[in-house]
Amino acid sequence: MFYPLSLFIGLRYTQAKKSNGFVSFVSLFSTGGILIGVMALVTVLSVMNGFEEKQKVRILGAIPHVIYSNDKQQLTQWQDKLAEFATLPHVTAVAGIVTAEALAQTPKGLEGVQVQGVFPDMHPANERVSQSMLVGDFAELTAGSYHVVVGRQLAKKLGVTLGDKIRLMSSKGSVFTPLGRMPSQRNFVVSGMFEVGAEADSLQVFVNAEDAARLMRMPKGSVSGIRFYLDDPFQLDAFDQYPLTAGETFIDWRSSHGQFFQAVKMEKSMIGILLCLIVAVAAFNILSSSVMLVTDKESEVAILKTLGLNNQNIIAIFMVQGAWSGVLGAIVGAITGLVLSININPVLSTIGLNLYAAAGQGGQLPVLFDPVQIAFIIVGAMTLSLAATFYPAWRAARVKPAEALRYE
Repeated sequence: MFYPLSLFIGLRYTQAKKSNGFVSFVSLFSTGGILIGVMALVTVLSVMNGFEEKQKVRILGAIPHVIYSNDKQQLTQWQDKLAEFATLPHVTAVAGIVTAEALAQTPKGLEGVQVQGVFPDMHPANERVSQSMLVGDFAELTAGSYHVVVGRQLAKKLGVTLGDKIRLMSSKGSVFTPLGRMPSQRNFVVSGMFEVGAEADSLQVFVNAEDAARLMRMPKGSVSGIRFYLDDPFQLDAFDQYPLTAGETFIDWRSSHGQFFQAVKMEKSMIGILLCLIVAVAAFNILSSSVMLVTDKESEVAILKTLGLNNQNIIAIFMVQGAWSGVLGAIVGAITGLVLSININPVLSTIGLNLYAAAGQGGQLPVLFDPVQIAFIIVGAMTLSLAATFYPAWRAARVKPAEALRYE
């Protein structure tokens, strides 16, 4: 049982001058180790969180989060499902979409592209591509206009600007002729350009859904799928558990970018484990300093026992003394880590380290704090420090007053 007297004596031991200076050094070193370990964990994981979030916005913001379709990739009565799908968790909007692989041709180049046929009135204004328009607007993608919105990098490769024509050719609507199989093709006029800082800039083109359906020779009013916009693309449980009939399917972003985000997650986990070793080493130092302190204080422990303190009191005293290093190091380390994370870019600039190339667009290392993660780091460091004090405290409780005071 823990007593206030044990707390009082344990805290006094943390402040008292030790007869063995090496004990003080090891104790200070262990506190510093906990501080550095927690600071490194908070700083590095906050930067990794920011990087992951930035990639989520840049990459997943420019592609469909989920697409509902069938084995023929052709839906006719798709409007009937919009109201039902809109009620699914984390869904912010749903819209029909026509997708296909195609070739984009101009006099200056030929590139493979992903065609996305959209309905401008269903296209959310807060969607990533809509917010990243350099010139033009999605509202200009009216049916029958055969306008196209392209990424900046793709426009550069094809050598086009506003008003220029791009020929889109797709095998999806190809027909057989006496000369062989001929792809479906049509000229589109560039009416807008966007830049999201991801592969979509050089891969995707947007046209009106009806124009795309005509290009693919699909029945009038049909689409290839229903696109879902999610507030958090990682929340896909509702789609994994949704009852589908034969031939129906959900295709989400994991099929194209799942490995990338899995690699980022694994990298973050491995870095976290490696940095935890710093805290573990510091915890061993706490154990060492506590063992030396017990040896140094054997006579005092014997006196306390003769005054009536039992084994539980003695254990509590030395656990308080040892755990204090972990508590102090964890709290100060977390605060230092937060301050360093907030000022990470000015600090790197001051010392001349150029990590901006790894930060992506914007030239700044992104930082995102996760309160639960930080709390887990602090509690974990404190728990590890407390566990390291148990053996020395148990050893102190085994001190026999008669033997310890024999030569005093």
